[in-house]
Amino acid sequence: MRVAHKDKALTEKLLGNADPRENRGYICCSWVMNEQQWPDKFIFRSGWNPGDFFCLVELHPTSFPANPGGIMGMNRYGAPFTQIVTSKGSSEENRLLIQDIDGISKRRLHPEKGRIDENWAMGNMPDIRSEVTHFEDTPEATYAKVKVQNPDGLPVVYEREFIFAKNRFLATREIVTFEESFHARVSPLWNTQNIGPQLGNHWANTFMSAPVANNGRSSMKTPPVDLLVWFAPQEDCRLQVVDRMTFDARTTDCPAQLRYAWEGNPKKGEQKIFTQVYYPHMPYRNRTYNNNPGDQEAEKPTLQNTAYASGIEVIRDDANASILKLEFDEEETEYVVFNPAAHKINIGNRSVEQALAYFSETKSDEEN
Repeated sequence: MRVAHKDKALTEKLLGNADPRENRGYICCSWVMNEQQWPDKFIFRSGWNPGDFFCLVELHPTSFPANPGGIMGMNRYGAPFTQIVTSKGSSEENRLLIQDIDGISKRRLHPEKGRIDENWAMGNMPDIRSEVTHFEDTPEATYAKVKVQNPDGLPVVYEREFIFAKNRFLATREIVTFEESFHARVSPLWNTQNIGPQLGNHWANTFMSAPVANNGRSSMKTPPVDLLVWFAPQEDCRLQVVDRMTFDARTTDCPAQLRYAWEGNPKKGEQKIFTQVYYPHMPYRNRTYNNNPGDQEAEKPTLQNTAYASGIEVIRDDANASILKLEFDEEETEYVVFNPAAHKINIGNRSVEQALAYFSETKSDEEN
């Protein structure tokens, strides 16, 4: 649990025998262990070979920053796609951002007033609670789901489902259920160093140019690998590119943010669903080699020129199920299925009854 860093009376109460000397007897990192057990991390691993696709997801509800459900690490071909803020407060990292625009909803706080919040204020710690509700590992994919109550102290339930297709891509579905009505802005987000050059109205290419360590004092080289960040299109959502430096100076090492923002006044019990795909791929930059005026430019390869976003088709995306068809390769079609009620669904040449599913078909399979 998080407590005040330099409160010797609290140290004495919780641990006893506090060192009476000046600048001694403090609780390191404001963290005290108790009997309460929470989930810690999802670790999605394709294998143990160099370059294998890997993801790390935060689950713990009281760590600083509090980001249960957030993707804290992602790596493919030896290239990282995440850079987390060095923070002992709040920073939203690659998860759903839920904002109370008018500030009218009553924050749900932890009943123990000896704890501190993300701004180090005593007695205001949000009562965030997390639990793993699904985990399954197969040779082809890992399936998982986390449920978070009161994220950031707000009266909502946040759930995130994961389909980790090994050495292929990560697909996720974020669901927010409102337990009170308030003017809300809800945005799945992705933090990065660079956005583009390929950019659509619900997707963008991203990449890291120099991962940073040692609190910003050291930068490192990284292989040239890009990441497609794709949001399932929704008519009432808008893609935003945000400069994080305008509201948080600590984000200098990872200043760019993608948001797919929705705003409205949801009723109690209403849900919003956001589905995403994260696909690592080799960089592509279209270049012209003709400097003559008026000449027709050569046709651009569609997949690479859209950072592979044009290879994703939405078959269905609603509260009951989300089904995506992905064609990143000429000879293979891949499918991901989010089916929380485990209803029977026919897709391609298969029938699916699992809550979470991934499978692929070759062109010869489809013809037969």
